[in-house]
Amino acid sequence: MDTFVQNLRFALRMLRKSPGFTLAAVLTLALGIGANTAIFSVVNGVLLRPLPYKDPQQLTYLWEGTPQFPEMSLAVENYRDYRDRSRSFASFAGFRTESRDLTGVDAPERLKARMASASLLPTLGVQPALGRNFTAEEDRPGGAPVVMLEYGFWQRRFGKDPNIVGRTLTLDGKPHTVVGVLPEAFRFFSPRDIWMPLEGNLPAETRRGNHPGLYGVARLKPGVTLAQARADLETVGHALQKEYPNEYSTILPHLNVLHAELVKEVKGSLLTLLAAVAAVLLIAAINVANLMLARGATRERELAIRAALGAGRSTLVAQLLVESAVVALLGGGLGLLLALWGVDVLSSARPEAIPEVASFGVDAKVLAYTLVLSLGVGLLLGILPALRGSQVALAGAMKGSEAQALPGRHRVKARDVLVVGEVALALVLLVGAGLLLRTFVQLQQLDVGFKSEGLLTLEMSAPASRFPGAESLRAFTQAATARLASAPGVRSAAVSAGMPLLGASESSIRVVGQPEPKPGEAPLAVNYIVGPGFFETMGIRLLEGRYLDARDTPTSPRVMVVDEVFARRLFPDGHALGQRIKWADMEQEIVGVVRHVANYGIGGREPAGIQMYQPYTQLPEKFIPMVREFNVAVRAAGADAVAIIPTVRREFAALDPDQALAELKPMDEVVLESLGERRFTLHLIELFAALALVLAGIGIYSVMSYAVAQRTREMGIRMALGARGHDVLRLVVGHGFRLAAAGVLFGVFAAWALTRLLGTLLEGVSATDPVTFALVALGLGAVAVFASYLPARKAVKVDPVVSLKAE
Repeated sequence: MDTFVQNLRFALRMLRKSPGFTLAAVLTLALGIGANTAIFSVVNGVLLRPLPYKDPQQLTYLWEGTPQFPEMSLAVENYRDYRDRSRSFASFAGFRTESRDLTGVDAPERLKARMASASLLPTLGVQPALGRNFTAEEDRPGGAPVVMLEYGFWQRRFGKDPNIVGRTLTLDGKPHTVVGVLPEAFRFFSPRDIWMPLEGNLPAETRRGNHPGLYGVARLKPGVTLAQARADLETVGHALQKEYPNEYSTILPHLNVLHAELVKEVKGSLLTLLAAVAAVLLIAAINVANLMLARGATRERELAIRAALGAGRSTLVAQLLVESAVVALLGGGLGLLLALWGVDVLSSARPEAIPEVASFGVDAKVLAYTLVLSLGVGLLLGILPALRGSQVALAGAMKGSEAQALPGRHRVKARDVLVVGEVALALVLLVGAGLLLRTFVQLQQLDVGFKSEGLLTLEMSAPASRFPGAESLRAFTQAATARLASAPGVRSAAVSAGMPLLGASESSIRVVGQPEPKPGEAPLAVNYIVGPGFFETMGIRLLEGRYLDARDTPTSPRVMVVDEVFARRLFPDGHALGQRIKWADMEQEIVGVVRHVANYGIGGREPAGIQMYQPYTQLPEKFIPMVREFNVAVRAAGADAVAIIPTVRREFAALDPDQALAELKPMDEVVLESLGERRFTLHLIELFAALALVLAGIGIYSVMSYAVAQRTREMGIRMALGARGHDVLRLVVGHGFRLAAAGVLFGVFAAWALTRLLGTLLEGVSATDPVTFALVALGLGAVAVFASYLPARKAVKVDPVVSLKAE
């Protein structure tokens, strides 16, 4: 212990004597360790930390699917059968999301609502912070209208009023009693404003072919494994297939651990980012190791004297390792401060794919990670300089560094190998960033099928309490579009149920005249219900036939428009016009074919499903009351959709003072939001790649500067013997370029192997894209030449007389 304290004091004293080295080393490591700690805090919070529920490992997530569509929500009757017939679960709950209009207040507001069974909170092991949970009597059709508030909404709208329980809120025109407030730290999937009982808020259509966004959460019984629970549910599913062959023939339930389902969309991106910052840290450590090697060369006399006084090699190695550990710990401490700031930045920029239930910050696990990382880096970056520094030759060192010949080959080779390594790592990062950048650019340039510039989108609702029947609903939508279309600065407006990029419902169809499909094998089409002028307002191009228009009335022949994928897939002979499609026991004639639009997002993650458009004016009377939430598209007269937002708000306030508009934003913003997760990953990878490039450039510059300083005598001799400046310039730059070329060569092989792991993040570009590889290699070569040129200029200015004075 005394020896360690003595080594520690000596290390601090030596570092104080070399403030330039200490500052450079600590700052370099702080960048690498800080970036690693920040990203690890996210990985820890999202992937490693257990969910904040009781015994979270027992919680499972339930959905259902078919071979054609493997991920579907639960049909209501199927959910009830899974709940009632399965034997593997201690508790079973369901939930779905909707919206509700809060009225009777100064400013009407569209609230995000979660419809949850009374068993959901007990299944999660959560108690309300105020009041109580729903009762079984309230969670049934016709149950008392009650509501729970999420903490954030209670705080924002009611100032955390402690007397909120028992108050009445008017939701969609109906009074609801507040029975509870959820805890402040409680999170469950995406944040909502209010919770309402599930059974009393299910859609009227509950047939097994209807999947209304309902999902299940169930807690395993003690001793029951996930595999056993899956087998149990599959048994129920097979029984339902026999009982309902026409509605359930190919559907089966799917079960997974709740935590795995929450993080599956973002897991790959986070692990990619963790690998990227690990590469940055390695490059930073290599730079510091190079600094230590260079510093070790200047300390050979000191180390030789200590060896002559009896210090053994192990003593010298221990001393040098303590110095490197101190540097690494100082870098880790500063890096932790940088990480605290970085976590705040990452938290504010978190994409939607990161579940809200995952909170990330610097906790004990992150602190332990930073400590272990710092000590590990200290050991790794110190071991080579320590071993080299301890191999001192007393006689050679005592002569003085100025009288030495060229530096030892082993030291030169060590520094060169380290530079080659950091160039290779930098190339891997830069190639990854380049591939992601090309993907992002291509996605932005993809044709989404409509014109987003100058287009405004919003959501409105027509609750049954104010619009009870089909006639009032039609009148309201017609009045809204007419008023908006005639407003100043507006070119056109249209309503729809479903909106490109925001999604729409899916419906089973069949082609009249073709063989009846087997149960469960009927094609599913994305079903847009659209008002007059929808295609013109959206800017969706007509390919064949005509748009839906004023001639399509409730009494005229039923028609529809389909997209090009629908026409190509169902009618490969190219004759879609005039064909008849059966949907919900109705036959409709195809009168037009339009461009395919992006439905749920941009890129290949969503299959290019077939799409159909039905006129709202021809929707059967029984279906119209089922469509009460509408998307509205408003086309500005100019290119600036934001400019007409005040106009749209004013027109709606005049038309319907109780209308609470939601998601009022330009469509260009919706397009960018659909790229949110990829944009988040891209920006971070770009940042780390840029940092790697700078560090690699600094590494080459420092090695070449040191080499020039050590070879001053050699340069002088060369110039004294007739070498010209450009000869010396070529010598130094050539050395640096050769190091970079070797690093590029190794880096290309490493990148070729590793970038394949980016497959799920890439779109429209190969993981081995030769253009990206070539551009990155050329760019790194240019950086190497520039980093070598700066010290080479100093070598050219060497005075042969001065450099030979040592002789």
